Parts: sequence; C-alpha cells; structure tokens
Amino acid sequence: MPEEDVTSTSYLLGVDIGGSKIAVLARELRSEKAVYADKIKTPAEEGVGAILRLLDEQVENVPGGRASLKALGVAVPGPVDHTGHVLRAGNLKGWVDIPLREMLEDRYDVPVYVERDANCGAIGEQWFGAREGHERLRLPVARHGRGRRLVPRWPALSGRAFRRGREAGEMTFPTEGSDPPPRVSDVVGKRSIQKKAKRATGEKMSAAEALTKSQDEPRLERVTEDVVEYLSSLTVAISSLLDPEGIIFGGGTSKAGEALLKRVRERAEAHAAIRARLLLAKLGSESMLYDALWGAGKMADAR
Repeated sequence: MPEEDVTSTSYLLGVDIGGSKIAVLARELRSEKAVYADKIKTPAEEGVGAILRLLDEQVENVPGGRASLKALGVAVPGPVDHTGHVLRAGNLKGWVDIPLREMLEDRYDVPVYVERDANCGAIGEQWFGAREGHERLRLPVARHGRGRRLVPRWPALSGRAFRRGREAGEMTFPTEGSDPPPRVSDVVGKRSIQKKAKRATGEKMSAAEALTKSQDEPRLERVTEDVVEYLSSLTVAISSLLDPEGIIFGGGTSKAGEALLKRVRERAEAHAAIRARLLLAKLGSESMLYDALWGAGKMADAR
C-alpha cells in the first residue's frame, strides 16, 4: 500500500503562548489525530516578531508544513477583543495593542482564532476536563495569578468589547492597611505565593509546596491564610452573583489539592450558603490547547 501523502492532509494548529513557554498541538482535520506537539521557551523579552518567527518554525515542523495548515487557534495571556486584538499580554515585552488575528491571517492566509488563555482554559475544562456533566461552571485559574472565567451554556457570555467578559482575578476586596487593595491575582497567583514563601522561609519552592507545607510550617501559614481568604471571598462573590453548578480551580496554586479546597469551602460557607461543587481542574495547561484547537476548527468550518 502506498504511503499517504502528508502534504495533502490538512491540519488544525493550536498554540498556547505563555510567559515562560509556548505549547503547540496539531491535529489532522478529518481524523482529529494528533500529528505534532512541542513545547519551547518563550522569548518573552524579544517582542512580537521573535514569537511570530518561532511560530513560523513550528508550523514548518508539522507534517505538511504551511501548505497543509487549515486554521490556527491561539491562546494569549491577556485581554482580547471581538476582533482578535490583544490589548496587552502579561509579561510579554512589546505586546500592547497588537492586532494579532489580522497579523496571523495575513501571515498564513488561513482563518485564525485568538482568545485569552484563561478563557481557553475554562472552555477546555468544560468540554474535556472537570466538567463532569455540569453546564454552568466557573474556573478560577491561579496560574501566574491571572484568569477566572465564566462558562455558561455555549456560546458563552460576551461583554461590550470582550468575548466572554473580563477576569475575576482583576477584582479587589477591601483589606485593612491596603490602599489600593490588591487584586485577587496579586494574592493567589503562583509567582506571588512563591515570592512570599521565599521571603518567609528563605527557601525556594513552588506555590503548591508552600501551601501544602504550611500545615506543618508556621512561617508559611500567613501565606496560605491570605490565599484561602481571597479564594473564599471570590467563591462567595461568584456563587452569589451567578449560582454556578461548579467552580473549577486550576493552575499552579490548585496543585495543593483537596486540602486547599476544603479550607476554601469552609471559609466561604462561614459567610454564605455555597451550593456549587468546588472541583480541581484535570487538564492543566493542556486545556488552553484544547480550546485553541476547537476555535481553529470553528474558524475552518466557517470559511
């Protein structure tokens, strides 16, 4: 039997551009079989052009290369408007007011889907991860301190300028001695916890390690107490406003596991009746790629 001509096989490409790494996943359009995957370090300090050139290399690495690319989906660490315009992108230098979808469509001559990574993570978890039959979920992604997304029935809610609204991580809760009060993301984010833990103990550790060790390490209890307080306040706010079936906790902080969720629930229930299930995300960072691929497929179908 003659070998299949891979150049005749169209594929979808999902890309998750993060502050420290870029993950890519390509799937064949018809069979949905994964044909390529890679993770590379993000040239975060080198501007938009460096990342686009890196993306060029990844596209050529996929069997069939650029000629077989059918559609592209991209998750970025920052707010994205209805046109695929990135207002800013986290720690990526030069990523301010970037017409990313237009740039990529001109570059590859294929339809492009661009969405905030937290939104992608929520949709990915809804359909492929911790959803477990729930139709209305909320995802407090604590990865790098950004991203909390609402996932009602698809299509998701849209705001005036942004698809699927903004982030609950940008919310603030008044605290004594803080003016202005810190954002939720400033307290529960992975990097914030790591810095506080090192300051408290002199040791370098992950956010999950710090939260877990706090049970036996008094110097870390203040760090964990702040995280629990903010996550429980966020849980109460989400539950009161939206009454979701479940709230999914993802990202580095969530790796502290069920013990952290137990404390968050107990604290939240001290202030309000919480009917939502508190769940841990199952897909991790892969959830961003799942939605990026879904978006690419949607764009391909629309063309």
